[in-house]
Order: sequence, then C-alpha cells, then structure tokens
Amino acid sequence: MQQQDPYFVRVPTEQLSPLARALDVVDRHAEINDRYRALIHDSRRLLAQTDVRLTQARGMGKKLMVLVRRGAGEGFRESLSRREREELDAGLRQADDLVYGDTPDRGSP
Repeated sequence: MQQQDPYFVRVPTEQLSPLARALDVVDRHAEINDRYRALIHDSRRLLAQTDVRLTQARGMGKKLMVLVRRGAGEGFRESLSRREREELDAGLRQADDLVYGDTPDRGSP
C-alpha cells in the first residue's frame, strides 16, 4: 500500500480540539514572551479554518510541545488545576500522536 504525501492529507480542525484547548491553557496561564505568544496566534489562525494540511497539524503539535517544555517553564503544569492539567495532557498526547505517531493513509489524526 502506498503512503500518501502528508502535505496533501487534510485534517478537519474540529478533530484538533484537544490541541486547541491545550493551547488555550498555555495562553491563559503561562508567563511567556511575545515570540511564544506568536506561536499561539499562528496556531489559532490555522485552527479557525475548516481543515488544515497534516503537515500544518503536526507543526501546531510541535509548537505546543515547545510552548510547554521551553516557553512555560518549570512548574507550569503543577500550577494548573486538575481540569487544566487534563486538558493540557490531552493536547500533548494529540501533539505527540501527530508528530511521532504513524499516520500513513489517514485523513485524520
């Protein structure tokens, strides 16, 4: 079976809601600089569309990982409420699946 080029595979943005919620948690609670805020802004612009390329969805996943691991700083996760940690963790799981998961021949993550 031939794999599709991920550049041409489309992902409905409604399926990226865990990622979107996690970005919202970071935006609301992390003390991040303007460069990191720009990553959130870029992702929100894409999430406002009906669908995005798989490569774009993977890029948003990478952005979330960078925001949490580098931008938000140590102790960020622990500073969140249980519900916010759950939303963050769900978004990070989706990001991990998008970036490292096996997605050949799939139109959605």
